[in-house]
Amino acid sequence: ANWTERRLLSCIGEGHYQVSRELTPGRIGTSFMYHPKGKGLNHRTNLYYMESDDFGQTWKTADGRKLELPLKDIHDPTLVHDYESEKLLVYIQDMTCDADGRPVILYTTSKGYESGPKNMPRTWTTARWTGTAWEIHGGDIVADNNYDTGSIYIEGKDLWRIIGPSQDGPQAYNPGGEVAMWLSRDQGKSWKLARPMTEKSEYNHSYVRRPVDANPDFYGFWADGHGRKPSDSRLYFCNKE
Repeated sequence: ANWTERRLLSCIGEGHYQVSRELTPGRIGTSFMYHPKGKGLNHRTNLYYMESDDFGQTWKTADGRKLELPLKDIHDPTLVHDYESEKLLVYIQDMTCDADGRPVILYTTSKGYESGPKNMPRTWTTARWTGTAWEIHGGDIVADNNYDTGSIYIEGKDLWRIIGPSQDGPQAYNPGGEVAMWLSRDQGKSWKLARPMTEKSEYNHSYVRRPVDANPDFYGFWADGHGRKPSDSRLYFCNKE
């Protein structure tokens, strides 16, 4: 019913996409990329993170350094990894936390914004804050579109789960695909395909979302639709298994 005045937190380049979540009671984190000036909003790169434990009054880096806002510097203290120097784009999918409340970010790296095979590989990657540094891993999961988007679940130190449209769908190289479940037992260093969730679909599926405090019987939900023309769209959900 009542909201405070809008406060600008970051204005690096020409803006951002971001994901956020509560990590521990009263503490929120946000991860974002940025649009470099003069390259258009299709170009997005770098990975950033910051958090607040006082309802947004002050913001800090993962290691607790207080930030001066709004952020303006491309290489400010919130920078997790400089993908711009590697000429890679960044598409953020989701963020969660481990049992210690440390952030884990799921995102895609890509060689370009155009759809099609020339910008492969589109690699699903995780960045985990260890308490002293960011640990980045990726390579086992490769999707065929920058907007193939899923969610990450951390259920224990030795059990991470991803549910998302990582498999090729009926409209190849368009957003979405067939949904699959992946498991990691080494904190994202390696992933194994646990099972396909959809097969032989009419349309591409995408944007699997994780409900807050997900019940095992309602563990993810998403929609489908034709990747190249107007179509109907159906809403799906899955349980933990």
